[in-house]
Amino acid sequence: METLFISPYVKQTVMRRIKMIWFIRRVLPLLLLETTAVWFAVQNIAEHVFVNNVLQNAVVHTFSRSPVMIIEFFFRAFLNTETLVQLFILASLVVGTFIARDALRTIRNFSPLSRVI
Repeated sequence: METLFISPYVKQTVMRRIKMIWFIRRVLPLLLLETTAVWFAVQNIAEHVFVNNVLQNAVVHTFSRSPVMIIEFFFRAFLNTETLVQLFILASLVVGTFIARDALRTIRNFSPLSRVI
């Protein structure tokens, strides 16, 4: 019985192509969809909220007392917004979490350490 020997260069090239095809078919459409969803949410938030004023108020009202109070400020600011804006903010956070998860999976799959782990 004859053993088939594949050179490391050919094996690496084939695996790189397989991973690229996997990325284009599985990950890229999800990333595009998630990026579009975040863009839509951020665009709508920008129409309803003056982000510059919120940040300016956060600095003025919190850093004069304690920098830790900035968390409370943003929580109260979130609660005092319209329901639609709250939904857009929550949607962008959820989709942003999915993007981070997909990005970490992609990095892990393309990492040279992926063969070790």
